[in-house]
Amino acid sequence: MNLLRFLAILAIVIAAFPAQAQNFITELRGSTYREKTVYAVYDLSGKDLKVDAIETAVLDAIHLYARDSQVRQGIPPSVFPDYPGQMTLGHRLGGGSKPDCAGEIFSIEGIDSSMAKYGENTYHRACLFPYAGGYRINYFAIYGQQSGAGNSNPNVLAAMLGRAMSRVVGLGDSSSLINKLLARLEGNLQEAGLAFKLVQLHPKDLADRVVVEDDLQRPSAPDVAVTQPPATPAPIQPAMAQPATAVLGQQIDPSALPPELAQLRTALMQQREALQQLAAQQAATGSTGKKLTAADARKELTAMGLQYFSQEQFVAAIRRGDVLAVDLFITGAGVDLNSGSPESTPLAIAESSGRQDIAVLLKNNGAR
Repeated sequence: MNLLRFLAILAIVIAAFPAQAQNFITELRGSTYREKTVYAVYDLSGKDLKVDAIETAVLDAIHLYARDSQVRQGIPPSVFPDYPGQMTLGHRLGGGSKPDCAGEIFSIEGIDSSMAKYGENTYHRACLFPYAGGYRINYFAIYGQQSGAGNSNPNVLAAMLGRAMSRVVGLGDSSSLINKLLARLEGNLQEAGLAFKLVQLHPKDLADRVVVEDDLQRPSAPDVAVTQPPATPAPIQPAMAQPATAVLGQQIDPSALPPELAQLRTALMQQREALQQLAAQQAATGSTGKKLTAADARKELTAMGLQYFSQEQFVAAIRRGDVLAVDLFITGAGVDLNSGSPESTPLAIAESSGRQDIAVLLKNNGAR
């Protein structure tokens, strides 16, 4: 974009809308990555509902913007519980929060990368959980946005100006498409004759969404009667002595799960590790079977909100076991595979973290 033209347009925005312009100028400094999240729960009451019809309604809605989506069949409990399961927060490839499902009938996820060229991506996931009285759709979306004159993506600056002008006329950015997706989902459910209630929503001020009070009571923990106090006081355990799974709205101790769900949770964690390794292999060859170039890998990292030359982000990806990101960093050739002292090289960090898969990947690419 011509600099004089850019400054002229910016001057118009400042003159007409100083508040928006001030935010725009603040964002110009350095490089910033922001995320917005949306979470919605739809209740579908009835034991004889057709799961295929629900799946079709959800998939069509997600396909509205995430054209390349994945549908996976889950392992629901053999006996449906009185209260449905919920998504749990894990980590997605490339970093950041990702919703996981356990005990679902199906899950559908996809990424809307139509605006990735301009530093915007939206991740969608929906899971269907059964319970004794019906089903619940859990929907989660993460909208990521890059900004700042220091961003490595040359299109980000132009996109920032476009978003500023859009706000002037009341349009906003592409995160507004999430609300349109929810409207499509609700329309699909109505057309299929499936009565629904929106019982949870974050944020609560999404336009045209009406939340209905949830009349399904969450089961309370049973009272345990202590007939005889212990002879000696039980030692106080540290706050992080036992791992807990972060659940939307609550904390659950995995050791308190029923054996069936505990086994399922373990199996899903193993499956996620296998999927990460498969994703890394696919990233290395690409969908066409050809080896990714350094330029392709850098574009992928940028779309994920990462900088291909950031040694710090490279090491962080190794520590969290993000095989895909590590492979893209290596292919992008912007990081040093042998930096640091002997105890803090990328290879040493991978081995000390128990990530032998990443250690092998580093060795195969010349790390020592």
